[in-house]
Amino acid sequence: MPLKRAVKNSSKPTSSKPTSSKPTSSKPTSSKPTSSKPTSSSKTPAPRTKRPAAHAHDPTADEALLALDPSYAAAPDIPLSVAERELTSLARLAHAQAARLSRIGITADKVALLARFARRLGAIEKAWQKARGAVKLTAAQRKLRDEAEALDAKLVAGGRWGCRNDDAAQAELSRIAEGSGLSDTIQDLRDLVGFWAVHTEALGVTDITRKDLARAGALADALEDAAANEASDASAAHALELRNRAFWASDELAKEIRDGGRYAFRDQPKLAAKFVSRYRASLRRRSREKAKTIEPVTAPVSSPEPTAEA
Repeated sequence: MPLKRAVKNSSKPTSSKPTSSKPTSSKPTSSKPTSSKPTSSSKTPAPRTKRPAAHAHDPTADEALLALDPSYAAAPDIPLSVAERELTSLARLAHAQAARLSRIGITADKVALLARFARRLGAIEKAWQKARGAVKLTAAQRKLRDEAEALDAKLVAGGRWGCRNDDAAQAELSRIAEGSGLSDTIQDLRDLVGFWAVHTEALGVTDITRKDLARAGALADALEDAAANEASDASAAHALELRNRAFWASDELAKEIRDGGRYAFRDQPKLAAKFVSRYRASLRRRSREKAKTIEPVTAPVSSPEPTAEA
């Protein structure tokens, strides 16, 4: 009996037939990825690019300040150092009373904005002083400017002492002392010469001399060209305009918060009184006190005698 040759899988297709035609498993084939990772870079979806988030409007930014009405470029009516301190103090007060202020529309965002304005105002003032110092002046002009500023301070200090009991005089000195810059210094000197012409009797208790007053007028005239250079310098003019606009924008916000604070705490007078500018309140008080002391002198009015026409 002949031996049989064992044939392995003789009924199955040979290797000439693609093996992929017969599924090897009931599970999905490799056409569907079995992993979360992409099987081919050509099938990887392009990543979505996120649009940059829009920046929130910042009222303290240069662009926002320069977009304000031209009236905001006017000179401040109180010294910048005083304004910065008062804004910082008001922001702290409003933050401490945030719960009650929020009920009348003074939100935490407004209080935070006021604090930013205070910091911004201080930074802009420093930038203005730096730009002003970089203005190209001759050595002689710089020497005259320094002398003028020193004399300005001397004439104001003498007035504070010599006219210490004159509220109207004190208010006038405060007005003169407002502002900064060479143009303001020149105007200060001229105003102070006029001030001392009215308050001559007070000179005797100060160290101000007639020569000082004459020198003030001479310095004001001598510095006109230097002031023109400062005003025409682009960097200094830009810094000054930003400084002024930041002051009035912050002052506008401060007024809203002060008014709101006095309304919210109208039942607590002592607390409401804290929402007031001490500097401006002092000027108003002096003006009122001076007005009370001035009584108009009127001649007695007699009854007119009847005329022939009557």
